[in-house]
Amino acid sequence: MIRVKIHKLKITIRDREFEFGVPENEYIVFKKAEKRIIELIENMKFPEHQLDNAILNAALGVAKENENLKEKTEELDERVSELTKKIEIFLNQ
Repeated sequence: MIRVKIHKLKITIRDREFEFGVPENEYIVFKKAEKRIIELIENMKFPEHQLDNAILNAALGVAKENENLKEKTEELDERVSELTKKIEIFLNQ
């Protein structure tokens, strides 16, 4: 069984501190998205008691953006693969 190292992170949003763990392989990705998550939350208009819901909505927004980028990357990978095959066929004629 492989043990994944967990990095403990603290994030402060509107004077509230949140602490959680992020797997080592997601740490850099999270740190890059952290600023975006904070910006999304800071730009949202909501009562202070709904901060947890705002955090969830911001995280879902980032996750949605990430999923869209994954799909686009997969599509581009498929196109590159198809073009590579066509070039190989052309060169082998």
